[in-house]
Amino acid sequence: MTQCPSGSNKKDRKVVSDRILDVVKTIEDGCKNMESGFNLPRECYVDPEFYEFEQEAVFMRSWLCLGRTDEIAKPGDFVRVDMGDEPLVMVRDANMEIRVFTPICAHRGHILCEGSGNAGRLFRCPFHAWAYGLDGHLIAAPSMNDTIGLKELKTEAHLPSHKVEIWNGFVFTNLDPNAKPLTPTLHKLEKALAPYNIAEMVSMPVAEIKGCEWNWKPQLENGIEPYHSAYLHGMLHDFAHVRLTSFVEFDEDDGAVYHPTGFYYPDAGFNPTGKALLPIIETLGEKERNEVIFASIPPNLGFGAVPEGLFYYLVLPAGPGKLNLRIGHLYPEASTRHPLFEHLYKIAQDGLVLFHNQDASSTESVQRGNRSRFRKPGRYSFQEESLLQFYQWLSKRYRDYANEVRAEAHQEAAE
Repeated sequence: MTQCPSGSNKKDRKVVSDRILDVVKTIEDGCKNMESGFNLPRECYVDPEFYEFEQEAVFMRSWLCLGRTDEIAKPGDFVRVDMGDEPLVMVRDANMEIRVFTPICAHRGHILCEGSGNAGRLFRCPFHAWAYGLDGHLIAAPSMNDTIGLKELKTEAHLPSHKVEIWNGFVFTNLDPNAKPLTPTLHKLEKALAPYNIAEMVSMPVAEIKGCEWNWKPQLENGIEPYHSAYLHGMLHDFAHVRLTSFVEFDEDDGAVYHPTGFYYPDAGFNPTGKALLPIIETLGEKERNEVIFASIPPNLGFGAVPEGLFYYLVLPAGPGKLNLRIGHLYPEASTRHPLFEHLYKIAQDGLVLFHNQDASSTESVQRGNRSRFRKPGRYSFQEESLLQFYQWLSKRYRDYANEVRAEAHQEAAE
């Protein structure tokens, strides 16, 4: 079991069991190369202790995507997103700055907001009416003066605030105050996506799918692994066959895993017609009009860039075998003025829903299969290179955290 330190008390120290260290070593051994490597052991998908370990090793230390900037366009606009046991809210403050807080009241821990909306000028706790400005500072605490004055209380009571970084209109946060910037780790992907002008695209309303009965990793695996596309997705994916996939050189310090897959004909689209339904992005060249770029910025953003726009999904873990999803489309602003936009967008949505349903059937089956004690890690197909890259990304973060915990334990023992 992994514990977060809350102070210097020894009982609060971080601990990683020998069993989890053995799993980490197995993962490291399995992702050295395609030829002799093997995929993740079953513990990574079903084990509660491993889930708690990776919450610390990955989610508490990585850049997490919460949504798009235009979801919170006006002061007071907010979107609440839960990442495991951590509630988070992204909000636009009075100065139009985007902030990310843990929206829990400093009094008794009541969560301050649900869903999305506009908070006005403050977040008010419904429990005892403590109120916080859009900058996270306490501004009111009724009936507290007999024990502590508001001026003094303000020095110790505020909303926990987290790092924020904007990349191409996506809002990222990191719960580690010492985290290095995200953008420098995305330069390869940034170059590949430059013609799409993603930062200028307009977000469609987000669809939320809650209570998916599988681990968070298969959701990203399906998004970046082309091996299954011809078999699981069939005609919906035939124009972008796995044979047309090329893999990109990867380093474990890269912040993204991605690959382009070519089309058999230009301006294709993942919908029942097989063709782009809306105007092609004006800045695309011949190369971009003849491919899709499937990408993931682990641990929770996946997307596909196509000639008419971009579809994306946010993966929100809710337990070892459960997650929630936020799924959206992005289009150039000019496309949203197309006279048939609503009709054509609905067809595009239907295509994405069909995609999700096909993937959901397989990921749920994989989750059930991983519960079997007889499940052993399998070998890679040459069409799964991006899967190996994702596991290398994970392995580094698992290893780094385990080594950090071990070093702290040795230092404590020496003292």
